[in-house]
Amino acid sequence: MTTSWDCLVIGGGFAGLSAATALAEAGARVLVLERRPRLGGRAYSLRDEVTGDTIDNGQHLMMGCYHETLRFLERIGSRHLVRAFDAPRVDFLAPDGAASLVCPPLPAPLHMLVGLLRLNGLTPSDKLGLWRVGWSLLRAKRDYRARYAEATVADWLRECRQSPRMRERFWDPLVIATLNEPPERAAAPLLMRVLHQGFGGRFADSRMVVATVGLSELYVEQARRFIEARGGSVRAQSGVKAIGVERGRFCGVTLADGETISATACISAAPPQDVAKYAGALAPAAAQLHSSPIVSVNLWFDRPLFEAPFVGLIGTTMQWAFDKRALTTPASDLHHLALVVSAARDIVHMSAKDLIDLALDDLRRVTSKVNSARLAHARVIKERQATFSATPAAERLRPAHRTAIRGFYLAGDWTDTGLPATIESAVVSGHACAARVWQDLQAMARRPLDGGASSALSAPGSAKGAPRDWR
Repeated sequence: MTTSWDCLVIGGGFAGLSAATALAEAGARVLVLERRPRLGGRAYSLRDEVTGDTIDNGQHLMMGCYHETLRFLERIGSRHLVRAFDAPRVDFLAPDGAASLVCPPLPAPLHMLVGLLRLNGLTPSDKLGLWRVGWSLLRAKRDYRARYAEATVADWLRECRQSPRMRERFWDPLVIATLNEPPERAAAPLLMRVLHQGFGGRFADSRMVVATVGLSELYVEQARRFIEARGGSVRAQSGVKAIGVERGRFCGVTLADGETISATACISAAPPQDVAKYAGALAPAAAQLHSSPIVSVNLWFDRPLFEAPFVGLIGTTMQWAFDKRALTTPASDLHHLALVVSAARDIVHMSAKDLIDLALDDLRRVTSKVNSARLAHARVIKERQATFSATPAAERLRPAHRTAIRGFYLAGDWTDTGLPATIESAVVSGHACAARVWQDLQAMARRPLDGGASSALSAPGSAKGAPRDWR
């Protein structure tokens, strides 16, 4: 091993790049290793060759409570590329009509409760059920992970006596969109955490946030430049084959091509199926976590179909529709509509043609505008391993960031962040691991190595220390 780094980061998605930029900002020399030819992990964009438009591998809807994500974007100079809507609002379309959830500017969580009470068609029993949900959240407070460790979301909603109509019109779409599992499979504590985080804090936390550019354009090159400008490096097509350990401490990696790279510390921010291959003994849960797919159907029409930038679809297979022209600047004159199906086990096996036909049938059920529109182009994207399957069993398996090997840490939305598999969960894990690595590096710089020799790791002279807001 000839080249030595302060820290290796395995994986170039949100978790890996947030960790690497945080360490680079503090003064550490970081090398990012990405197995694929491109950065972006499971949140990336690509160019459609027919229209020239940028499409995401799956539309992501963020919220104002994504504090760590927004901090990461601020660090790399991309905060201006996201748009926060003025007020929490979600429009829903169903074959039997439309409804809108609009939260007034009241102190949290009253704004959410009032918005739900104003939903069309709620009975007095439905409204009483909402108070039961609020009371259950208040009673559980921060102890919900222990109190509901074995419960699914469906179990919790039954305890709160939510009606079938409230399930269909609100809870089921929310759960599937945020947890990528239906309520009968999803872990209750994850939904409770989402509700606490998104609607239990400041009003601004519940505002919807979207990227105004493709996901890759949002953070990939900005993060690469940030790292390289501070003495680090980013390498694609550099898959890790094995982890090196000496006397219980991480010492380096061996790449798939046989190259060895030494480093003082390592943050493994790859998907669990990759971690299981090169570090299975350090993260046995990685091989036991199952995945849940997401399917996106991208349609280009000659005219717009919806007035809102995004709508929830009720009573259809397609769950959400995003008007990309209202969110981003397109390359073509066509109107790009991205339709998303989470927890898509029942349809992921279908052909692209059948999925496009299914999407068109769903659109016809909720809007007559599609009948006069011309479909110019269509493209289907399947992410079969989009997220880990967020079941109660998976919650017990999610690993901590620290491992049994000193200097080797696990990051990623699948690690134990207490959050579902979101961009925010990935960045939270990246920042948490970066903080631990920085503490290790500082401690090693202050003490001599075994045998009394001076440490080869110099204290980062230009660094001001880890940012105060790391957690």
